[in-house]
Amino acid sequence: MQRFLDTYWVLYFAGYVIAILVMGWLHWGDLRDGANRVYLLAAIFGVAAGAASAIAIIVEVGGRLVLLIPAAVRKILEQGREEGREEGREEGREEGRMKERAEWETWLRRRDDAEANGIPFNEPPPSHRT
Repeated sequence: MQRFLDTYWVLYFAGYVIAILVMGWLHWGDLRDGANRVYLLAAIFGVAAGAASAIAIIVEVGGRLVLLIPAAVRKILEQGREEGREEGREEGREEGRMKERAEWETWLRRRDDAEANGIPFNEPPPSHRT
C-alpha cells in the first residue's frame, strides 16, 4: 500500500516539475531580459503548484469514481432485476387468475348441463379441490 501511495507522490511531483519547465520555457525571454524576475518566478512556481494540485485532484477524484462506479452499476442492475421479478410475479398472478377462471367456467358449464338434463351433479367446486 505504501508503494502505491509513493507512486502518486512521484506523479504529483513530476507534474510540478514539468509545469515549471514548461512555464520557464514559455517565459524564458522575460526571465532573461525582464526586471521583475522575482515576480515572474513566483508566478511560474505558483502555476506549477496549481498544476500539481490539479493533477492530484484529478487522480484522487478519478480513483474514488472508479471505486464508486461498480457499486452504482450493481445497484442499477439489482433494481432492474427486482423490477423484472415483480413483473414476473404479476404475470404469474394473472396466469393463475385466468386458469382459476377457466376451471370455474368449465365446472359451471358441466353443472348447468347436468341440471338441464336432470342428471345429479355431485362434483365439488374448484375451490374445494386439493
